[in-house]
Amino acid sequence: MLAGLRIFVPRADTGTLVGALRAAGAEVVAEPVQRRVTLRPEGTLDAADWVALTSPATLEVLDELRLRIPDGARVAAVGAATAQAARGRGIRVDLMPDGASSAAALADAWPEGSGRVVIPGSALSSTVLADELRRKGYAVDQFAIYTMEPLDEVPGKLRNEYLRCLFDVVVILAGSMGRAVDALLGWPQGVRVVAFGPPSAAALRHLGVEVSAEARTQDPDGLIRAIASLPKGQ
Repeated sequence: MLAGLRIFVPRADTGTLVGALRAAGAEVVAEPVQRRVTLRPEGTLDAADWVALTSPATLEVLDELRLRIPDGARVAAVGAATAQAARGRGIRVDLMPDGASSAAALADAWPEGSGRVVIPGSALSSTVLADELRRKGYAVDQFAIYTMEPLDEVPGKLRNEYLRCLFDVVVILAGSMGRAVDALLGWPQGVRVVAFGPPSAAALRHLGVEVSAEARTQDPDGLIRAIASLPKGQ
């Protein structure tokens, strides 16, 4: 489906997304443009009735910090990738939105109720989910356990190829990734940018970047279909 396309993914050369793009026939160059920095949490998961997980990275950092979801707490995941990461750790997922993976979609899917909801995650996350859950009757504690920072520089070969527009597509998986590309590489005329979902698309548009396509579902199939939808030969 993606044969003949050369795709730049600004992340480490690991994971199912990169593998799926290659399996679909694309030549993929995967190189990170940002680093994750673990933070000392200013909150706790203790006595949570719900824990909202907004990224697979959140689960990795919870493991690193040895923070455990309390027994009896229900778990919500922002989308399929986060739910898969949770289930891989033996965590039951009680709530996940259909379709798009975003804080707004999760908030829409969340029933009205009461109790304490804890949202550990990135320092760069919006308060959309927390604000909506408070409106629905919950006490919400959102706190950062990590942040993302742009690298100091990227390899010279990658920079030269990127600035010469030798990639057919650049895939942006998160708003922080888009901001890191903006800071380190910019957006040469002619580059086609595909966003993994609504949050990354919104962050790109905030930067003034034209989004050529947006994945309707935040999984390998959704990303491949978004890239395949691009007009050929442009």
